[in-house]
Amino acid sequence: MTIITFLYFLVGLGLLIFIHELGHFLVAKWAGIRVEQFSLGFGPKLFGFKRGETEYKISILPLGGYVKMSGEEPEEEKIKPLDDPRSFAAQPLWKRVLVVLAGPTMNLFLALLLMPLVFMVGHQEPSYLHQESVLIGVKKDSPADKIGMMKGDKIIEIEGKPIQHWLEVMKTVKKNPNGSLELKVLRGSEIKSFQVKLDADKDNLVGIFGIEPPLFIVFPPIIAEVAPNSPALRAGLEANDRILSVNGTPINSWDEMSDLLTASQGKNTQLEVLRNAEKKNLAIAPTYDSDNKKWILGVVKKIPEGSYIQVKYSFAEALENGIEEYNGLLGLTFKVLKKLFSFKLSYRALGGPVQIAQATAQAAKSGFGDFLYFISYLSIQLGVMNLLPIPVLDGGHLFFMLFEVARGKALSIKTRMIAMQVGMALLFSLMILVTINDLSNLQVVHKLINFVVGKF
Repeated sequence: MTIITFLYFLVGLGLLIFIHELGHFLVAKWAGIRVEQFSLGFGPKLFGFKRGETEYKISILPLGGYVKMSGEEPEEEKIKPLDDPRSFAAQPLWKRVLVVLAGPTMNLFLALLLMPLVFMVGHQEPSYLHQESVLIGVKKDSPADKIGMMKGDKIIEIEGKPIQHWLEVMKTVKKNPNGSLELKVLRGSEIKSFQVKLDADKDNLVGIFGIEPPLFIVFPPIIAEVAPNSPALRAGLEANDRILSVNGTPINSWDEMSDLLTASQGKNTQLEVLRNAEKKNLAIAPTYDSDNKKWILGVVKKIPEGSYIQVKYSFAEALENGIEEYNGLLGLTFKVLKKLFSFKLSYRALGGPVQIAQATAQAAKSGFGDFLYFISYLSIQLGVMNLLPIPVLDGGHLFFMLFEVARGKALSIKTRMIAMQVGMALLFSLMILVTINDLSNLQVVHKLINFVVGKF
């Protein structure tokens, strides 16, 4: 991790933690609760100051923060009188609920505030979205194929609304899973009208037409990056290699390669690659990615220049696009959590601090808009994750409060302390696992391991 990567990580994560804890702090102050400490980070204090009754500080471990309120921890009830009118425990239930909800709510609100700004300052978008809506292909047996649409048709109107480019088409189709649309297309000099019944994706969330450009845009199989500890690395593949054939079958796209790898079912596969104008033959055994349910080599595809462009929007357009994108990312976050808790997705798919730091730096490198986009998405995830009913998280505190309402009295101090310890152990274990997973994907770590192993 470079210094600049670490700095971007600190700025991004620091903003999210500050906003989260500021929510707890402001509502606690409004409720008249005594706030003893406001800390960014955990562990020993680096520096800070005290103003009034509150100590403000920055601590050495940047992966979190906290607002310490009087009477907040269960063990304090043993040593502090419950009739202290300014303690957290002495507040009516509705005030305590508001204080706990304030942190995640601030994160969700921050994302909602930043996302329209992303579209105003501009961010990277696929260039085809801003090109004329001329069909470059029609998927067989798709809704478009069934009504007779053809390659070269230009969509000029949907539901009576004039269409200029693919962005308008994609947005309309996306919003209508299993819906019906009336459209007009220009075929040569003739205008044709169609009524199409769209399909939907497997989650019934997004409409599918069968003429979407990503289905037909072909990226040549050129490698941008080789993943550590992957079949590609072991086989000797390198960045900028172009894969020419798989088991003797010539290929021109990543999709063609993926189909042939699937057919190999993990058996030893022969690749012909072009490297610096020289052809090389490499043997490789693909590995199965259970999360995505496909055979992979462990490479990142190279995106040709010009595939993405920087786009800015007017205030009204940015507001509309920002809210739409916010809702989409919120839904995606819940979908990922559902897969995690139903064991359809491995914890290995989660990014730990190292991956987050790298992604933050990469987003910042792409431009301020992309940096804001990534921070917004992280803020959504932080807000939602903190609402999970896990002790030590805000959702865990809310769960205790709901239990208090249902039972008529709070759980015992001993029970709450045990639950908090279990929750802390679970979160700490998960953090260790995702961090180890992060490190296992770093090339420098593998080089270090190989160096150490080589000494014995």
